[in-house]
Amino acid sequence: MTHLVLGLVFAVLVLNLLTAAVVCARRGMSGNWLLVILLAGTTGAAAAAVLGVLAGEPRFIDVALVLTGTAAVTAAVRGLTIRTAVQAGGAR
Repeated sequence: MTHLVLGLVFAVLVLNLLTAAVVCARRGMSGNWLLVILLAGTTGAAAAAVLGVLAGEPRFIDVALVLTGTAAVTAAVRGLTIRTAVQAGGAR
């Protein structure tokens, strides 16, 4: 029963990733691209973690950690870029 539930969770997570990819492809880099990147990174991490539990492979947990770290670094860099741009505009 647990494997069935985890399989369904994995399927929903993969569907979420595909939806994020389609939305990003249709809208391009305008607007909420950071949200799509964060969603893809964290959803990918969750999917890798669930797959790791289902397959019994600890390597998938490493993949999940890398995806989570990538999403966190992307958000931090974007936040720093926005703050730097605001400060540069305010100094004029």
